[in-house]
Amino acid sequence: MDPGDFITTPNWTWHDHANEGVAPMVWLDGLDVPLVNYLEAGFYNQYQEERQSLTKPNELSLRLFGAGTLTPTWQRQKGIHSPLLNYKWERTQEMLSQLAAASEESPYDGVSVEYTNPTTGGPVLATMACFAQMLKPGILTKAHRHVGSTVYHVVSGQGYSVIGGQRFDWEEKDTFVVPSWAWHEHYANDEAYLFSYNDSPLLQPFGLYREEAYLENEGHQPVSAPPLPRP
Repeated sequence: MDPGDFITTPNWTWHDHANEGVAPMVWLDGLDVPLVNYLEAGFYNQYQEERQSLTKPNELSLRLFGAGTLTPTWQRQKGIHSPLLNYKWERTQEMLSQLAAASEESPYDGVSVEYTNPTTGGPVLATMACFAQMLKPGILTKAHRHVGSTVYHVVSGQGYSVIGGQRFDWEEKDTFVVPSWAWHEHYANDEAYLFSYNDSPLLQPFGLYREEAYLENEGHQPVSAPPLPRP
């Protein structure tokens, strides 16, 4: 686990954590616990040992499934989650940089990619879709809204987002939320990278997912409140 890496913990999978460095380590957990509790489907088992035994080579899932479009023929994924457990930030940032140099970008999300299941092309987890995006400096994206709440984490850079007509300043390692069906747009002071996740996989199978572009004022919301002071 390196800064910016995205690591999944699939449903009903043994997992434990360790810090092998000399400084404290902090990461952002994205959980579907509220949904699981609402459905009364929460279970918990204690592992029989204090730690799991390491029975597989380091980064095995990355070696088997990290090529994306190339999958070993003898490996068949039976579960609904991605078999790739660690999406390395170095590769993600390289992909975003290549796309920024060679293609158009979304007017609403900048240069954006979705982390996908390499065996299905779908979301990495059944209940959450995860994304990474690059915001180029000095560009204000157009506003849009969609059903499903979204949590953003700033990997690097500085800027602000306008959410529901209110400006929120952010910088590296900040986290902010866009509620369901709230207008939002982003601006980066310098090149910025954001990680985000939302619950769209729960909505799409039922035909409940919807997006809408903001059409007035050239696609930008009026800002009704000044930036909030940082805590």
